[in-house]
Amino acid sequence: MPSRPKTQGILSLVVLIAGAVSSFCAEPLFIHQLAYGEAEAGAKPSGVTGTLFGFTVFPYDFTLEAMAKTRQVVVANSTIYALHFDHGIPWKEALADAPFPRRLQNQWDDRARGMPKNLKVYLGLAPLAKDRKSLTPATGDKERIALPEEFKNAPLDAPQVKQAYLNYARRAVKQFKPQFLNLGIEAGGILMRDSTRWPQFERLYQHVRTALKKEFPGVQMGISFSLSHLRTEPAAKAARSLIAQSDYVGLSFYPSASAFAEKFGLPPFGEGPDAWRKPLAWVRSYTDKPIALCETGYTTQDSHVPQFKLDIKGDVKLQAAYVKDLFEIADRDHYLFVVWFLPIDYDKLYARMPPGSDVMQLWRNIGLLDGELHPKPAWEIWKAGVERSRGNQ
Repeated sequence: MPSRPKTQGILSLVVLIAGAVSSFCAEPLFIHQLAYGEAEAGAKPSGVTGTLFGFTVFPYDFTLEAMAKTRQVVVANSTIYALHFDHGIPWKEALADAPFPRRLQNQWDDRARGMPKNLKVYLGLAPLAKDRKSLTPATGDKERIALPEEFKNAPLDAPQVKQAYLNYARRAVKQFKPQFLNLGIEAGGILMRDSTRWPQFERLYQHVRTALKKEFPGVQMGISFSLSHLRTEPAAKAARSLIAQSDYVGLSFYPSASAFAEKFGLPPFGEGPDAWRKPLAWVRSYTDKPIALCETGYTTQDSHVPQFKLDIKGDVKLQAAYVKDLFEIADRDHYLFVVWFLPIDYDKLYARMPPGSDVMQLWRNIGLLDGELHPKPAWEIWKAGVERSRGNQ
């Protein structure tokens, strides 16, 4: 093992996120209207009796020490272990069902060895790129390689795409043995970025999910949507067919980022606690499927992103209030699981990032521990909530 982890992956993430942010629609959109009184009745058919809570293991610095401490915090304070793989697919090897490139397979082996034995697993995969409309880049012995010719400009439901993604997802399930599988991290974003390709994605999803369900009937499968997108009239209507085929509705939700949504024409979340209470009440009224918060967080520091003339307000007290409400709402609405996106502020990692990384400020301070691992007020609320939830597992 090298003395410190490679930085290329996280630095590439900066570039990809910046590109994805710039591709948002700018046309004002309206919330799909619902009867909110149906929310309580909608929760009961889900059949969920106990919510799982956890974090991703996104590190607060590039060092091996930071990675080890992050994992230690996550494992000790979670009832679910989250894995996100959204940095590319070895399309050529996946199509041939051949061994993966050594670099990638070594990464998977390392992640598998680091998985705790006592926690259930959520695995998120991504056939779409960070722009949430294009096919995800190819990866190999280098993180970025040229997309194979047969995948260039291919529809999302092309036979070679469906076969390669099925082989890739099957291999991931066999290696990581998840109880919950996300077959499209924020894939619902295609409804906003390029809705004409949504039917292609639906067919890709149907093909892969149907095959995997036959092999792994006990794994619950779905995709995730940004809640700011899903609440809009066109997305809410278009998504119903795919949701009906899924075992759960996955959500990405950052209530402190209302200004981010509004900047790109999406409806505001609201002020104070309404910024999470109203959107989460909306989604429970929208569906009686189990709900999974695949990623969420609330920033405790103000941030300014000059590239987009964007200001985000942070508040340590509102973060604590959100965490407290999350446990109550998850219990009330029968959530499958909640994944707080990262446990520790990545101030140290951010200081090492290159110029142009301002967009990464949006998630820099959503940790429940600050960059020096000092607890914020929300931390004790989280720990107490997780302990209470253990009795429901």
